[in-house]
Amino acid sequence: MSSQSLKTRAAEGNFRSPLLKREMPGLDALRGVAILSVLLHHELNWQKVQQPPVGSMAARIADLFVFGWLGVFLFFVLSGFLITGILLDTKSQPHYWRNFYVRRALRIFPVFVLVLLIFKIFWHATWLYFGVCIAYMANLTSMMSLGGNQYGILWSLAVEEQFYLGWPLLAKLLSRRNLAYAAVASILLSPLLRYLSASGIVPLGNPHEMTWLVSDNFATGALLALLLRSKWGNVATTTRIAWGLLATGAVLLAAGIPLGILHRTNVLGAALQTVPFELMFGALLLFSLLCGERQSVLVWTRPLRFLGYISYGLYLCHIIVFTSADAALRDLGFYRSWSVRDWLLRFIGEGALSILAAYLSRRYFEEFFLRLKTTFAPSKDAPAKVIGAI
Repeated sequence: MSSQSLKTRAAEGNFRSPLLKREMPGLDALRGVAILSVLLHHELNWQKVQQPPVGSMAARIADLFVFGWLGVFLFFVLSGFLITGILLDTKSQPHYWRNFYVRRALRIFPVFVLVLLIFKIFWHATWLYFGVCIAYMANLTSMMSLGGNQYGILWSLAVEEQFYLGWPLLAKLLSRRNLAYAAVASILLSPLLRYLSASGIVPLGNPHEMTWLVSDNFATGALLALLLRSKWGNVATTTRIAWGLLATGAVLLAAGIPLGILHRTNVLGAALQTVPFELMFGALLLFSLLCGERQSVLVWTRPLRFLGYISYGLYLCHIIVFTSADAALRDLGFYRSWSVRDWLLRFIGEGALSILAAYLSRRYFEEFFLRLKTTFAPSKDAPAKVIGAI
């Protein structure tokens, strides 16, 4: 490599936005928004739990959160941002590969295995399904004959882990400019691939569960991580970009609604449904960095930051809690006469149980493995509280 190339690559690494800090509470709050939207969607709209009567007030309230599943895609944007940042900040350090994968494993694997064992024992999943999930291929189970019950939400964990397999290699080998080109290519190519798959021209799997079809969400976050490590990462430019992303996403959404963009049953919706939202999620990410440390913001986002703190365990356990509690309530005759009071009690009770289970998991189980990071994978620049997507 020529001396000029070395100087160019060294100069690339000198740019760093003042918005990037070891503690970024705005991102914790945004993670809380993501898990809360998923929680509300599954509590009020999940097909495997008790639904309110059609036309009831509870049903109308549930309709407000029908798009809460988009919280998963907000997690993907966050993951692309955080993981790319880690990779860029540590690519010149020794033990790049070991540190990254050991730290990810200690964060993700223990509670994941625990939840899988609970599901295997009490919901009679097959060992074959257990093995497929352990290998982080749950998003491919629709293509397999595995038998037994399946835990549907694990597809998103599989997508994220598959992203972790390829993206670190690109981050290590490519310059920041070329990595940005790769992210832009993914942002442009993924909607086209979803169109080809949804239209049946090239069958590539479920347009919203295959890693190669949803990678634009990760790439959006990755591109923002690169932005904030470039000369355009100053506060003024970042603010303008945030407003631009928000406006562009809103315009695309408004233009697409009459064309059916909100419905996956048509090809346009399958291909473009998440695009306006991923742009707006990118804007929210930047705004969370711009405003997240203000004292007034810290006060009112405290509950969201708490949910962000327990988000991974909460995501993994909440459906188990919901379905178990619903089964117990049915046995007690709770659903014989439906009312808004019934709905409210169920919502508060099951939500509180899920949050309690997730907190206990984080405080007394997950934290033990997180402390092992400093022993098995020390990293002097490792950001605090970075847990990936969920």
